[in-house]
Amino acid sequence: MMRLPFRLLPAALLLGALPAVADLPAAKPPALEPNRQVLDVPLPTAKPPPAERTAADIPGPACVAEHRALIDDALAEARARLQDAIRLVGEEPDHAHVRRWFGDAPRKAVRITLELTAERLADAGTFEIRCNDAPACPGGRFAYALAREQVVGLCAPFFRAGMEGSDSRWGILIHEVSHLAANTRDHAYRPRGALVLAKSDALRAAENADNYEYFVETLPR
Repeated sequence: MMRLPFRLLPAALLLGALPAVADLPAAKPPALEPNRQVLDVPLPTAKPPPAERTAADIPGPACVAEHRALIDDALAEARARLQDAIRLVGEEPDHAHVRRWFGDAPRKAVRITLELTAERLADAGTFEIRCNDAPACPGGRFAYALAREQVVGLCAPFFRAGMEGSDSRWGILIHEVSHLAANTRDHAYRPRGALVLAKSDALRAAENADNYEYFVETLPR
């Protein structure tokens, strides 16, 4: 086999056969411009104010000044509204409003229950009031009455209730105090239950605490 003579190629030719290498950058690239669509909100530097404590949040069973202020307003309103209710039953016993809540029940029984409740509310010193007694206030209970101990207990929903409409603070007091003063019962609850009871069983309506509460709360003024 014939061997070809070995010849060295010039360096320039060898280098020219390789691809050119670009120069590396000597300086850092400029910083990216911040996203102008992002709004920078400064973080708060102060602690938020503490949540306001209301009478509904204050544990009992002792009633403190915050409880007493709301109770006193409710007592005053209950006393005034009961006088209007007693007057209506006495002067217009067949008034449509009386029939709506008590049907054909004896008006004397209705009037006596209202009067006894008003007398007891006129002197709140004749019964004990307990406020936010946790073991006696399960769930959403507004209030309760212990006839044997002559106690009215008021729960957190009572202190959150308003002074107008159904289940007002003063209406709740009428309901509970009627248990102590006139031995009313809880045959039916809520306005619908009380209205049905007045039509189906007027005698029981005249014993039912909610009938008296809603009768006074919805009294025409």
